Amino acid sequence: GLPADYPMVAPNYAASRSELAKSIGLGRKAAEPEPVKPARGRKAKASA
Repeated sequence: GLPADYPMVAPNYAASRSELAKSIGLGRKAAEPEPVKPARGRKAKASA
């Protein structure tokens, strides 16, 4: 078999694809949304 570090594509092609992927935002973790704080105050009375 091939060595684990054997290149599967040409180095310049890999570099251009890497640059393209980074430019569109791939490979980054999504920003965590800020936790929503519960509304303070009284709850509405349930109509019976």
